[in-house]
Amino acid sequence: MGFFDDLKATAKTEMDGVKKNVKAAQLQSELNDLKRAETELYAEIGRICVAESGVETFGDTGVKLMDVQEKILAKEAEIAEVKGPIAEKVCPKCGAEVTADMKFCGNCGVRLGD
Repeated sequence: MGFFDDLKATAKTEMDGVKKNVKAAQLQSELNDLKRAETELYAEIGRICVAESGVETFGDTGVKLMDVQEKILAKEAEIAEVKGPIAEKVCPKCGAEVTADMKFCGNCGVRLGD
């Protein structure tokens, strides 16, 4: 084999390696999407179970959940306090409630006045 034959064989080997890496990355991405979907479904199943059985039936985990929910409410209140009250108004076209800072109606899309 000559120099160019060796170069061609090396290039083919490298290209095969690149193709395998690209395929592996695609498959890993698909796997990650499936795992994310699985996690979301488990979360939904958990919400259903808690709604049907009550958070108290889950012992320490239920207590931890209630603690986190209380902290979420407190943090949301703190954020609302920092931001201040947002005056509510009504869309002139469809009558949907919109906030004062909105530029367009979230219901019908009409541009709201300044």
